[in-house]
Amino acid sequence: MLPTSAGDDLKERVRDSVDIVELIGTYITLRRSGKGLVGLCPWHDDSRPSLQVNPDRQTFRCWVCNLGGDVFSFLMKMEKLEFREALEQLADRAGIPLSRGQAATSDRKADLHRVLGWAADRFSDYLQAAPEAHDAREYLKKRGLTEETIHRFGLGFAPSSWDWLLRQASAAGIGTGLLTATGMTVERQDRSGHYDRFRDRVIFPIRDPLGRCVAFGGRVLPGASPESAKYINSPETRLFSKNTMLYGLDTAREAMSRTRRAVVVEGYTDCLAARQVGIDDVVAVLGTALGEKHAKLLRRYVERIVIVLDGDDAGRRRTDEILDVLLAEPVDLRIVRLPAGADPCDFILDHGRDAFESLLEGAVDPLDYRLEEAVARLPPDASDEALLGAVESVLSALANVSPRSPISPSQRRLREDQVIGRMVRRFGLSRDVLRARILELRTQRPSHPSPHESSGAMNMLPNKLPAWDREVIEVLVGVPEGAGLVIREVEASELESHAGREVLEAARRLHDDGRQVALQNLLLEIADPRLQSMLVAVDEETLRRGPVDFQTRIDHLRDALRRRSAERQAHASARQLKTSRLDPNSEAALLEQLVVQRRAAQGMANPKDG
Repeated sequence: MLPTSAGDDLKERVRDSVDIVELIGTYITLRRSGKGLVGLCPWHDDSRPSLQVNPDRQTFRCWVCNLGGDVFSFLMKMEKLEFREALEQLADRAGIPLSRGQAATSDRKADLHRVLGWAADRFSDYLQAAPEAHDAREYLKKRGLTEETIHRFGLGFAPSSWDWLLRQASAAGIGTGLLTATGMTVERQDRSGHYDRFRDRVIFPIRDPLGRCVAFGGRVLPGASPESAKYINSPETRLFSKNTMLYGLDTAREAMSRTRRAVVVEGYTDCLAARQVGIDDVVAVLGTALGEKHAKLLRRYVERIVIVLDGDDAGRRRTDEILDVLLAEPVDLRIVRLPAGADPCDFILDHGRDAFESLLEGAVDPLDYRLEEAVARLPPDASDEALLGAVESVLSALANVSPRSPISPSQRRLREDQVIGRMVRRFGLSRDVLRARILELRTQRPSHPSPHESSGAMNMLPNKLPAWDREVIEVLVGVPEGAGLVIREVEASELESHAGREVLEAARRLHDDGRQVALQNLLLEIADPRLQSMLVAVDEETLRRGPVDFQTRIDHLRDALRRRSAERQAHASARQLKTSRLDPNSEAALLEQLVVQRRAAQGMANPKDG
């Protein structure tokens, strides 16, 4: 265990070495707004940028969720880490070495990342050099992937041996428990040991937005047994969830921020082929349909999502699975259907970048797509029931369109009118009937909790603090020169709120340790994220009122302390008058003293005033 001062010094060094703008920018797109930056909050269903980043104070705050803090609290919230894990990750990011006594224990995320990175290197080395990987190299070459692309994305190969990776790990001193925790090995049914999950497959490392390997995808080579699944992914682990991650996102974020577009394909090689020709805002799903969580992830970076579907019946079915979900998200959604029998990788190799970009530029509105598909499926002699089913599927899509879509209300209304008009002409139904059904479907949609309801941090808003508690906190947060006065003159028992007492005690610890009492150190000293959010909110609201001379602020505090002292004395005098038997002269003197104290409590120094 580190001495307190050493631990504090390390925390401050790490904090001062990591720019909060750069850190948050690895997760969401930030844009300049006044003196700060704003972006879509990753913790609530945000359609307008409500996350504010203050580069001068090195703080963040979402004014909707009332969540705020510094680099540590952002990473802890974003990655669901304990403070120690966040410290380790940020220290590594800043290039600050940790001593042996500060090293993480073996079950922490840092070790899982390390082992996965090690395994990715072993798979890559095997693909590059092993004679047994010849067929894998030829397969990737036939798919049109260059050596540069293979190296850039760290592709690898797992040999057919049941324990190749286990043996490699044993030689490197890596335990089976860590391999199993990362999903790379599987326990045998009879519990007699473990075996490698990935065997005789091309390996695609899957990385999180920070570029850390969190999982793998494996593809069998052509000619493999038909019983073998074409693709397998790592199982759900502490680091990996296929419903919340996308292949290639770590290297696509910068391009997506420029184009404001995310192109989503279905396969690893589809994504790599697009990247290889310079289309860098492409990502791939991980063996599952694009869902609500994926859409929320992409909305941190882009306004438009373009889904590229293979030109087969399976592609059509997958569209039906995802449209109803994604139309309910506040995002501009577009659909691209490739020619029959083609996938993006083949199309790009055969026709080139420009042809693929033309397809993307011509992506259709999902409502038009749904209508065309519904009509195309109807046989010439379709029954009334089939006709009504097609109508209902389109109306359901219309009803699901999010009212918070980045498409303007007038544009939404126009495209809705266009689709309804085409339905009127195609099916011979009344426009009023169709509109009434859409309204009925919209009222049946489940309501979602508001950000305020879904967040647990709304109970510590600054405007809910008692006036004196807020006065004290404002000085401790923003006026370091006044902290000593507060600590000497104010007792925690004088503050009404738990928040006020906690902040004062934290300030007292900082002061006793000889450290400056200010926002940044209070955020390090206080672990409660609700209190951290409240401190940032107090700081921002104080700054918003404009600059105040610190001496004026301290004079105001001294005056408030004198008035509170006089008020306490007045209360004591009033109690004495009520509870004690005094002679007339003593009672008169006490009454005169009470008047003076009352006037002092009201800020009137001269008894003749008023």
